[in-house]
Amino acid sequence: MRCPAVLLLLVGVAQAFRICAFNAQRLTLAKVAREDVMDPLVRILARCDITVLQELVDSSGSALYLLLRELNRFDDSGPYSSLSSPFLGRSTYMEKYVYIYRSHKMQVQDSYLYNDKDDLFAREPFVAKFTLPSKDLPSLVLVPLHTTPKAVEQELNALYDVFLDVSRRWKSEDIILLGDFNADCSSLAKKRLEELILRTQADFYWAIADGEDTTVRASTNCAYDRIVLHGERFRRLLHTAAAFNFPRSFRLTEEQALNVSDHYPVEVELSLSLRLSRAGHGTRPLSLATLLLSLLLLLLLPPQLGLGA
Repeated sequence: MRCPAVLLLLVGVAQAFRICAFNAQRLTLAKVAREDVMDPLVRILARCDITVLQELVDSSGSALYLLLRELNRFDDSGPYSSLSSPFLGRSTYMEKYVYIYRSHKMQVQDSYLYNDKDDLFAREPFVAKFTLPSKDLPSLVLVPLHTTPKAVEQELNALYDVFLDVSRRWKSEDIILLGDFNADCSSLAKKRLEELILRTQADFYWAIADGEDTTVRASTNCAYDRIVLHGERFRRLLHTAAAFNFPRSFRLTEEQALNVSDHYPVEVELSLSLRLSRAGHGTRPLSLATLLLSLLLLLLLPPQLGLGA
């Protein structure tokens, strides 16, 4: 008898697809070597189908290697792969953007570093396009940005030009802009925020709201980290959007959480139907209703496809 889970994967599995952005605050080899950092970091990443990690500053490559190794050992939600930008920055301080993604759910189709010919960005976006086995969302285009607090308004307005460049290059209007925008508090006044091109253009939806606190410290309440959606498709597929309060979820003190980062991850959850290539891997437990539907489908199949020996 054919396994119901296999059958469901052949016809498509409706499930939540989570896209995350996380400023891991100066991620070095020494930092990931600490168990009290590695454990919550892996648990954060394992919640997401794809994460844009910011502030990876380890030049040896060992920090990312160890992180992926532990992530792939953690549970059955992987396997995970990564895609990294070159080191970016204007001085001796350099960092990378890193995509960490479930490789059985998506594959890298293309990527490029935005040509910042006017040097408007401290860390120009490293844009990536992924293919997904889904009619709902056949491709996913992400544009990450970690702004410098000294030029938030300039960089966020220039991000609109990046959007136009990506849209022309890949002939797509369905694009997600995400990262630590520093788009609040002393870095960007409310009045300046509302005057941004990304706010005045009607087709951009700021999924992480202005009132969302994305900082770990109790003494701050700032919506620094954002996810901005463009395209009717994303608005239709969007299920939830929020910051993930990992100290509360993992029962960490503020001091323990700050060892990991001073930022919360931010995330959007889309409702997608995915045709996965491997039976049962990476899917969530099946409900009773789903199992009953599977059995019904099996009974309706011709004998040679369903209940044959």
